[in-house]
Amino acid sequence: MCGWGLMLARPFAPIRAAGVRSDPGLLEKYLGEELRYQIGYGLLDHVGDAKTGFMPTDVSDIYKISLEGHGVGFINFFLGGVTYTYTSFCRYLSDQDRLHPVYFELKKQRGTTQSLRSIRYNYKTREIIYQQTTPAGKALITTESMAADRIYEDYLTLFYNFRHGRYGSLVRNRPYKLPLYVKAQMQPVTLHIADIETEDRFRRRERNQTGKDYFIRFQINPEDVSSGSGEIKGWLSSDATPVKGTIEDVVFFGDLWGDLIEKQILRPHRRVRVPAGIKAML
Repeated sequence: MCGWGLMLARPFAPIRAAGVRSDPGLLEKYLGEELRYQIGYGLLDHVGDAKTGFMPTDVSDIYKISLEGHGVGFINFFLGGVTYTYTSFCRYLSDQDRLHPVYFELKKQRGTTQSLRSIRYNYKTREIIYQQTTPAGKALITTESMAADRIYEDYLTLFYNFRHGRYGSLVRNRPYKLPLYVKAQMQPVTLHIADIETEDRFRRRERNQTGKDYFIRFQINPEDVSSGSGEIKGWLSSDATPVKGTIEDVVFFGDLWGDLIEKQILRPHRRVRVPAGIKAML
């Protein structure tokens, strides 16, 4: 419900020469960014709100990225109050000018019922620890070894790494393999950017066509977006900002869509605390 139709990425970019940077670094471009989306369903333009944030923390090289979404109005009342929160604590690698995940968490709350999934990326032991806590409080833990030659992303680090060009340029009529690992034994996600004919056909269906420059489709873990299929389609602007996303087959709804309504950079940056349990992992 929170707009994972806003997630996508691009193919690997050429390695830059050491010490040479032709554009601003990732932190300079995006730190403090806040994006606000309005969630709609069918003929209803506003059944929920979602907001992203990218903030520094009280640990010098660790950053927090979040995506929070909740229902509004009678839909929220009908569902008994629903909130989704996606959180990533990640490290900035200055030599690569990219983020890599340290801890990712997905929390779903409906009324007093809560479920929680977390992922710890331990680069020292080369392990990923997946933990799922059921509404009854039972913890299910799976450990998986990291491959030595593999890049690992969670949803939110990927969100910024692809926008910064870490996976190359957007090219129409081309599939991309994305190194998104948020579930044990998960395979890379394939994203398709539409050809110009398909793009034009879908653009004509949009009431507001501003900023809708690339039409994309991909599929993610269905349970992470409460979808029967995990199918997502959406639009990117020319600078790879997600301006609209639609999650298909959402439980209780069908298709939910989210439109970008505000984009801003908050400066000076507010530092947030890294929880003690995550600090112990660093």
